[in-house]
Amino acid sequence: MKILLMSNIKSSLPFLIKMNIAIVDIGSNAIKYKIFDSKFNLVEYYRHPLRLGRDVFSHGYLEQNTINEVIQLLEKYLNIFIEKEIVEHHFIATSALRDCKNSRELLSMLKDKNINVKIISGDTEASLLAEYNKEIKNSAVIDIGGGSVEVCINSENKIYAKSFQLGAVRLLNMSAESKNAALNELKLWLSQFPNINHIYGLGGNLRALMQVNTLDSLIDASNFKHHVDKYLQVPEDQLVTTHNIPKDRVDIIPEALNLYQLIINQLQSIKIENTFWSISDGLVKKIVKGQL
Repeated sequence: MKILLMSNIKSSLPFLIKMNIAIVDIGSNAIKYKIFDSKFNLVEYYRHPLRLGRDVFSHGYLEQNTINEVIQLLEKYLNIFIEKEIVEHHFIATSALRDCKNSRELLSMLKDKNINVKIISGDTEASLLAEYNKEIKNSAVIDIGGGSVEVCINSENKIYAKSFQLGAVRLLNMSAESKNAALNELKLWLSQFPNINHIYGLGGNLRALMQVNTLDSLIDASNFKHHVDKYLQVPEDQLVTTHNIPKDRVDIIPEALNLYQLIINQLQSIKIENTFWSISDGLVKKIVKGQL
């Protein structure tokens, strides 16, 4: 499923468009872009379900067909930015390309097409979440991606951020032993921060739970398991056709919801809230400030 939110900015105002900045997020389950204006307001969002993690987390590298798809898609994005006269655009890659054995080959091929991709570390990715909750005392921001999970805790106005190899696509390919070890690492780290009242969950996995249960973006954490149980009872075809859940997310959402429940339990949280904010929103501010 592709999602496209278009701006109401008219092509007759190129002086406004040139002030925009585009961020491409090359993730493990999809490749997305966001376009922001000079005040960091979201102008346009587009998501394409290209699952790099399927290759990388099963055998460690990208198949040639996948490489070709990535190049074709990123060229398409670049052409869109050129047509919109967006001079400043940044291509950022996360977990899948961090772990990919042939990422250098891909990046070299993209560079030949004037597409420069920057791979950021998990810790950098986690630190970007502080742009959301650095002013929200006793809160946590959770980003469950395809390849990794980033957590940023504001505990008594002190910030703690960490990345874990527990992304929802990665979990589908992990052995039970590896999965338990990674989950225990997450539990141990979270145990330092009891009574984190409010959790903010980024992205479509938590949003899917809200859609199926016809919930607003904020719910009581004590009811989370009830909502998950209701979600899991819905047949997959109904999730897609009736509730508009992207088909490429259906298999990974249960993994993500299990992680959210674990985090709620460990942090003893009261509320959990979904937000459309993402690392792209944190990236654009860091880039403009010359901090990345």
